[in-house]
Amino acid sequence: MTEPRLGIVILAAGEARRFGACKQLALLHTKPLLQHVIDAALPLRPTRLVVMTGKYHEDIASAKDQGVVTGAELIHNPDWSSGMSSSIRLGCELLADDCDQLLVLLADQVLVSTSELETLTAQAVDGGSACAGFSETVGPPAVFSRACYPDLLTLNAENGAKKLLTDPAKQVTIVPMKSAGWDIDSKDDLERLSDVSRYIFGN
Repeated sequence: MTEPRLGIVILAAGEARRFGACKQLALLHTKPLLQHVIDAALPLRPTRLVVMTGKYHEDIASAKDQGVVTGAELIHNPDWSSGMSSSIRLGCELLADDCDQLLVLLADQVLVSTSELETLTAQAVDGGSACAGFSETVGPPAVFSRACYPDLLTLNAENGAKKLLTDPAKQVTIVPMKSAGWDIDSKDDLERLSDVSRYIFGN
């Protein structure tokens, strides 16, 4: 059986209002948060790996030009302010022809490991999808098979990807993933995360 062609979309278009700056380029152990996520994704050997930018496109593009961010295409979403659904929709539009699966990641979920992503992608089979389960909810990382693309292409602010993941009529496999629950919303979060072991086991 031919291995599915994997496309990866990293969502990095938000304003990071609570963080108060370009969170995507904030450093954790001398490396931008965004680069941590890219580095976890690259070993999956994606056909394409794109970072959807928005508010801070110029900053992230400059970091890429300087070699601070590497390993991904940058795609600017001009409709970024309408929410992450627009970035997922645009990512699907751009990657649908080249990829049989679409893995959606958040730019600040830096504790999610390559092995967890490999487990997740293996679950999205036979036309279904798979997503992380954490903190009594579900969400990214999430991987969608080609059969899900028509739904992704109709996402909007009112009908986002989470509705697809919680729709009992859809074939969704939930993979427990505690690491997906630790994202970075504020500078205090980042300070706590600087001691990774304490952040995971001390909360």
